[in-house]
Amino acid sequence: MARQKIILFSDLHIDRWDWERTERFQEFLRFVELEAAEVFILGDIFDFPALRGENIWPKHRDLINAIRRLPKKGVSLTYIIGNHDVSLRGIEIEQKRFTMTYRDRRRPFLKTVFGQELYMEHGHDYDPLFQSSIYDAVDFLKAVTGKAVDVMTLDFLKDLKRLMQDRPTKKDAGLPLKHEEAEVGVPERFLKIWESAAEQILKRMRCNIVFFGHTHAPGITRMESKGQYYVNTGDWYTHSTFVEMTPKTLKLRDWLTDAQLDKIKF
Repeated sequence: MARQKIILFSDLHIDRWDWERTERFQEFLRFVELEAAEVFILGDIFDFPALRGENIWPKHRDLINAIRRLPKKGVSLTYIIGNHDVSLRGIEIEQKRFTMTYRDRRRPFLKTVFGQELYMEHGHDYDPLFQSSIYDAVDFLKAVTGKAVDVMTLDFLKDLKRLMQDRPTKKDAGLPLKHEEAEVGVPERFLKIWESAAEQILKRMRCNIVFFGHTHAPGITRMESKGQYYVNTGDWYTHSTFVEMTPKTLKLRDWLTDAQLDKIKF
């Protein structure tokens, strides 16, 4: 029987995980391999601001390989870059069953699934605190345009290439960029901002479902217009939530607790 489930999740922040959470996520990926036809990751696999110059590849080799193995197992994978891995912005990858792209409200990601028009982005664009954070996006964009390219930038680009290609080299690559520790998630008092943004998108784009990550607050909001919803995928830092979509239902689930948090019937 053909796999029909669509899986969405976001905000892994794997640089902050302990051994147990890594093992349980590997279990989740095995479930995805067996059940899913397509996967959408809505940003923040990594946590570049928290790295403090540590190497990505040695610590997370098995986990990254497991994610990148999904297309080889017949599972289409789309990765939408978030703000904690915003240094990836500027890299667009389009391979068989694997897409990596940066999207926001100026360049949205739209996909029709099971007759439902879906809108997806990470969601940091609406965060009133995001503009005050310091990231490497500006330096990275200078690098890809050929300006101010230095040795550290070249090493960084080589590291990204090893991480994202099908066959990374065996040699461990360093990430020489240092960052201050950054908080993740959004204070509860700000969550209405994303609900309002989703409502405006649903009206403007006339789509059925808006998906955001970023807030780390999993939930389904039913809008006044029938058949329109805002869904937040939550996170794998304090939760272990994901969205499971079939032709007849959309479920918000938590992997570690085996709980169904909410459900929509189409």
